[in-house]
Amino acid sequence: MDKKFEGYLLVTDMDGTLLNDKGKISKVNREAIAYFINEGGRFTIATGRMTPSARNVVYPLNINFPAILYNGCKIYDYTQDKTLYQSFLEEDRKSIIEVLKKEETYLGIEIYCEDNVYIYKPCRYSYRFSRQGYDVIYQIKSELWDKKWTKVLLIGEEQEIDYLESIFYKRYDQGLIIRSGARYLEITPQYSTKGAALNYLMDLYHIDPSKVIAVGDNMNDIDLLENAAYGFCVANGAKRLVDKARYFAPSNNEDAIAYVIRWIEHIV
Repeated sequence: MDKKFEGYLLVTDMDGTLLNDKGKISKVNREAIAYFINEGGRFTIATGRMTPSARNVVYPLNINFPAILYNGCKIYDYTQDKTLYQSFLEEDRKSIIEVLKKEETYLGIEIYCEDNVYIYKPCRYSYRFSRQGYDVIYQIKSELWDKKWTKVLLIGEEQEIDYLESIFYKRYDQGLIIRSGARYLEITPQYSTKGAALNYLMDLYHIDPSKVIAVGDNMNDIDLLENAAYGFCVANGAKRLVDKARYFAPSNNEDAIAYVIRWIEHIV
């Protein structure tokens, strides 16, 4: 006999969606995810976080499907400790950070490379890493420029990032940028998004597109939700995502993932 959620794939963003405002997964969400997996469902995350940061969340959940990391730049199977897909920032786009450092002096600039964080230009938000349990690198050596970068994160106050996003393509670069939070704008490899990574996984594992559910809260989740059959925006989501979403769930502080799993149960 087939299990209840056999064939279904549930993909959720982490921060602001799966995690509550304290950065925790509620007991209700944990139990619902375990139930979903035990009943044959495939469950995973799609996050802007790097491999070691997401690992701390993934392991207790025992997710059973490869994770989408770095907003789609990497797909990693934690069950096998194996990278399935990886893209890197185009070499000719690296130099943009020198221009941004000089012209947009308010910015914090971080380089993500080989699962390390390099602080190219610190700001008051750089020190958030002290709570994450892993090191960051403040001493930038010339060798870094010869390595492959996964992405660059630009950090500022919300109104500053609003402005930078509005002028970025005219003034600085025509490549892909992703708004991953109120204070975050990411320079990422072209075509590397959560939605593109989801499509890659659907093809690789022959997932029925009509049985894919995604949940998110911010602009970096837009194409993730659009490429799923059912794309849910949580109640605390960014207004731009709320305006585009087709389905809605309670906030990240109100067991949103458990709500979505109960919703799936009614359509299977």
